[in-house]
Amino acid sequence: MWEEFRNNALALLGEHFPPELIEDNGNSLVFTDRRSLASYLITENARGITIGYYGERDTISTIFTSPSIELANIALTLLVREGLGELVDMHYAPDELLGPVPGTDYSIRKDRSRGFHLTHNNDSSLSAKCASFTYARAIAVAASARGA
Repeated sequence: MWEEFRNNALALLGEHFPPELIEDNGNSLVFTDRRSLASYLITENARGITIGYYGERDTISTIFTSPSIELANIALTLLVREGLGELVDMHYAPDELLGPVPGTDYSIRKDRSRGFHLTHNNDSSLSAKCASFTYARAIAVAASARGA
């Protein structure tokens, strides 16, 4: 799964970032967004593809994890195109909060600890854990537009 995703990710990152801002470590990718000066880590773990950013003291804060390559590609595309700041600052009307995402086949629920679970209503393999509600919602809308 990692090799397939890695190839897609490298092509996408190459379209948006100069080579000196992308580091391929084989089992992980690191890229730096010039807009926010944030560095992001992409890797695979037992839960699937994980995207995180480097926080204070080089700690990694996970913003996305999914066993679905389709959702991971969408999540990375949104992150690269919009930047995390834009994804976190999106606003939605109160009636579009937790539960079914209008116009999609996805639902969002709050995690017990922190974060949000995005799940396809008919295909449980299309699921993800996102650090923010707005990122989960943006992925649901983009996935539905693509038919994922």
